Amino acid sequence: MSKPKDSDQKALRLLQIFSAKLVLEVFGGAGAIWGFSEAIGLRVPSSVWFWQPCALTFGAIFFGRWLSQVHDYVIDEGIQIDDKLKRLLQIFSAKLVLEVFGGAGAIWGFSEAIGLRTSSTLWFWRPCALTFGAIFFGRWLSQVNDYVVDENVKLINSAEKAASGDDDEQVALAPQQEKFYS
Repeated sequence: MSKPKDSDQKALRLLQIFSAKLVLEVFGGAGAIWGFSEAIGLRVPSSVWFWQPCALTFGAIFFGRWLSQVHDYVIDEGIQIDDKLKRLLQIFSAKLVLEVFGGAGAIWGFSEAIGLRTSSTLWFWRPCALTFGAIFFGRWLSQVNDYVVDENVKLINSAEKAASGDDDEQVALAPQQEKFYS
């Protein structure tokens, strides 16, 4: 097995750094406003209408900051991102939110809208919604895999080299039959 290239290590480092920053800084930024407003007694059930947009606004600000940091890191490190990889991120980041989170949210919201989900039935509806979310997440992963294989997306250089047989390690790819992405 060959040693990973410098560009592969940079790409992996990018993923390691900024996946943690997304959770800690973006989600944490919104969560900090949400949690602190409750901790000091400002967020009560009658004031959720005010604090929810406040928390989301801070989350959006921190998300813009996070995107700027990713951009700067990519430029500083000289990381080249393939156009097919950019397209993969554009398509499947939206699909993750709309189809996976939306799938779970649809069950959660609809069960409440028709009066089935109440405080006494949360024990039933939470696993139902999360099961649908898990099913849609599996479907999403399958679609990402299909796209990567069909479009020959280069995730990192060493993976392409290993799959092509130029390396000591051989990686067999399963044949794909249908395209489910748009």
